[in-house]
Amino acid sequence: MASVRNRFAPVLVSLSTTAVIAGCSTTGAGESNTPEEAPSSASRRGPYADGEYTVDGEYGVRGSSIGVRLTLEGGEITTVDVIPHATNETSRGLQQRFADAVPQLVVGRDIDDVRLDRVAGNSNTPKGFNDALEEIKDEARR
Repeated sequence: MASVRNRFAPVLVSLSTTAVIAGCSTTGAGESNTPEEAPSSASRRGPYADGEYTVDGEYGVRGSSIGVRLTLEGGEITTVDVIPHATNETSRGLQQRFADAVPQLVVGRDIDDVRLDRVAGNSNTPKGFNDALEEIKDEARR
């Protein structure tokens, strides 16, 4: 039975990879930017301390991450920089397109209203961004 499992494991990994790649889009930043529905006001956990916060958000199964540096004033995001960490040329290109698109989506918005879904053809990188936002919220509440 173990040998059957060992023969099917590469097939399953291949299918999983294909499914992830198929979910990626090559459309431009303006065509696929989709913020998720914001949390209800009952789930908001502010207020947050004003300041600059820098966090790495993680996503995916290989420990992928993306850096997020933002400034909060009164719970509003006033500046944001997304720092790609990928070393693979394809992944770095995807992260850079994501990084270029994010400021127009989040600057001027309340941090509790921001949750990104698919941005600039990226379906996984936003998960890292959202992870970083949650860490920033936790840090800013202290």
